[in-house]
Amino acid sequence: MQSNRIVSPTALLIMALVVGLAGGFLGAAFYRELCTPAPGDDGELSYPPRRPTVEIKTEKDAIVDAVSRAEAAVVRIETISTSQPRNMWEYLLGPQPQPGLGSGFIFKYEDRFLVLTNAHVVAGAQEITVELIDGRRLQGKLIGAEIASDLAVVEPVDAPDDLTALELGDSDGVKVGEWVVAMGNPFGYTGTVTVGVVSAKGYRPVGPDRQRNVIQTDAAINRGNSGGPLVNLAGQAIGVNYAIFSPNREATTIGISFAIPINEAKMMTHFLVHGGPWLGIGDITPNSAGLAHWIGLAIDEGVVVMHVFEGGPAHRGGLRRFDVILSIDGDKIGNGEELRQAILKHKIGDELELVINRGGEEQTLKAVAGRIPRQQ
Repeated sequence: MQSNRIVSPTALLIMALVVGLAGGFLGAAFYRELCTPAPGDDGELSYPPRRPTVEIKTEKDAIVDAVSRAEAAVVRIETISTSQPRNMWEYLLGPQPQPGLGSGFIFKYEDRFLVLTNAHVVAGAQEITVELIDGRRLQGKLIGAEIASDLAVVEPVDAPDDLTALELGDSDGVKVGEWVVAMGNPFGYTGTVTVGVVSAKGYRPVGPDRQRNVIQTDAAINRGNSGGPLVNLAGQAIGVNYAIFSPNREATTIGISFAIPINEAKMMTHFLVHGGPWLGIGDITPNSAGLAHWIGLAIDEGVVVMHVFEGGPAHRGGLRRFDVILSIDGDKIGNGEELRQAILKHKIGDELELVINRGGEEQTLKAVAGRIPRQQ
């Protein structure tokens, strides 16, 4: 039969003291090892030991200088739009004015002061007001907006000669990891600046069913930042802030923000101001094995033309419904974004070479870029 031996409180206390002393000696030895003086650059021992440091390789006040060069060109954009009735009361009271807020920046194009912003900031607005950093308010006239690119051009009415234009940089030369500054009016906080780096560039998912060429940054962008510039340390606009990725409905920024490359914005400015280049290619869809089988195409690459504007440049050049566009001037075409970019590289009056497949036969068509008919 086993007997239960009761340990006295005195014995327990002695055991705890022994364990505590042993732990203390071991911890002290470990701490001394960590804090052993380390030789410095000159060979002398230094104490306390040196810790690794992170060096930010920018010139002193580089970000401050970039902001000072750009801030006078950044504007606040206020809009008034009329929404469609959404309930019984709005039907009874009639259309109600809806205020909107966004950002933009002044630049010069063909000796004109213009404001670049997002299409979703100004599209459909009955009134546009451009507010300068010094508080002056100017009426804005919408020159043009395109939903696909989400870019718009506004012209300040009776613009004074002392406006400051932001220099447009070269987004093709942007490098991943370089410092950038996002400027605008998030939630109405005028003149807000946030800083980050270029996280990535190129084609990225920007929606559930769309990829586009963007500059991705971790500089914080929030509601109201839309249309403001993404600026490099030279104080040049390299992008137009327009969207964020957020896992929640509140669209809270989590460090994944997107800007439209400024080189695309330059091409779109020409398009919006002059109404072209335009080929008259309507709906298209990326080709696939399933689509090719369904409509009886010989290949499953390129983009399938679903509609061509009759009498437009492409139609006059011979393009027809269900033709498969493979390339334009040597640029391979695989989706609508690539098709749009290939056309925007040109000017009105340029001749474009389209390589297509029709009935299994590859053909080359030529079309002269023109203007959108409504602006002729």
